[in-house]
Amino acid sequence: MALFQKISQLREFVEEVIKILYYYRGRVIFSFSGVTLGILSICIIITTIDGANKKAQEIFEALGPDSIMVFGGGEKQRAARVRVNTLKVEDAELLGRVEGIYDLMQTYSARNITMRYKDRNWQTQVVGSTTNYFDSLAWKFQTGTPYTAEDYEKSEAVCVIGAKVYDELFKGEDPLGKTMIVGKLPTRVVGVLEERGGSAGGHNMDDRVIMPLTTVTSRIVNEKRYLSAVRLRTNRDLDRTIEDIRATLRESHGLKGNLDDDFTLRSSKDILAFVTVISGSLLLFLGTAAIVALIVSGFVLANLFYLTIQERKKDIGIRRAYGATRKGILLSFLFESILITFIGGVAGILLSVILGSTFEKLFDIPMMFSFKVVIFALLFSFLTGILSGLKPALTASRIEPIEAIRE
Repeated sequence: MALFQKISQLREFVEEVIKILYYYRGRVIFSFSGVTLGILSICIIITTIDGANKKAQEIFEALGPDSIMVFGGGEKQRAARVRVNTLKVEDAELLGRVEGIYDLMQTYSARNITMRYKDRNWQTQVVGSTTNYFDSLAWKFQTGTPYTAEDYEKSEAVCVIGAKVYDELFKGEDPLGKTMIVGKLPTRVVGVLEERGGSAGGHNMDDRVIMPLTTVTSRIVNEKRYLSAVRLRTNRDLDRTIEDIRATLRESHGLKGNLDDDFTLRSSKDILAFVTVISGSLLLFLGTAAIVALIVSGFVLANLFYLTIQERKKDIGIRRAYGATRKGILLSFLFESILITFIGGVAGILLSVILGSTFEKLFDIPMMFSFKVVIFALLFSFLTGILSGLKPALTASRIEPIEAIRE
């Protein structure tokens, strides 16, 4: 019997709070909106950072912890986005002799090449590479096969296309054996790669066409002396191998003393370090926005409650005169505050789920929604409700019945 009585009292309490919130719905919606935006920002932070870390780990695993990339052009030129051809074909042969190197892949990239198929055009990069490109990057195929050693030797006009290029040009049509125009060269499609998504550098890895290196250098760009990059794998200590590679290239390029490198070295470790920096920047930027939004909404909510207390002073006095305790008044106002922020938190979570795919498409940022997001979001909304509603609730609970009724 006592249990039913308590349930009945609780139901009446909740119904009363909901009626009050409905009566002051204009103010409630204003506070609710601020909380929703703050929680949305928190959800975006967590899902973006988790997604970026997951993508970095996938790329790290695909490249291999033992991989080293060598690019033409020094650090200053690359920072200024100036393309400098300094990495020669002969350099690749020398690097293949460095102790511990067991896999060597050569590439030459031609950017902003127009692809045409039927009435569709798409501009992307063409990557000319040696035949070990797909095995070296552990890149599987949706359909088709890699180009062969014979294709490579004869500089055949064949290509493997990324998932993005497939979507843009073929729109679900079977591309195998079809001819598309790469620049001005009619090229037969022999395979389509599995989707891999954005890279650590911010480019979409699926937005590319891969062809034999010999074909690209002799039939598309007419450049047989230089390479864009060489990818190496080592079974020795990574840092020691990098130093040996640097020494080999400096000697090959005639760089002595304090002269800067005219090439750039990157390892798998650099990818994880880069993503860590990006994650930190996102955390700082979005975290600041989220905290500011929650603080502002908390202040607004507290001020609105103070205004509400003044308007409800007589009502509070009557409730106290009829036996309502200070604790009951405090809990009533505190529950109103928590309910507003809780509903705002739920709305923020739902918005993040709805807008997540939109953010991914617009900014090419991987997002990973998990249960952790819900816990953090609801925790923040709960704390906001308590911190913003506690002082107004204490003020309301201290109102004396006689003074309140007199006013």
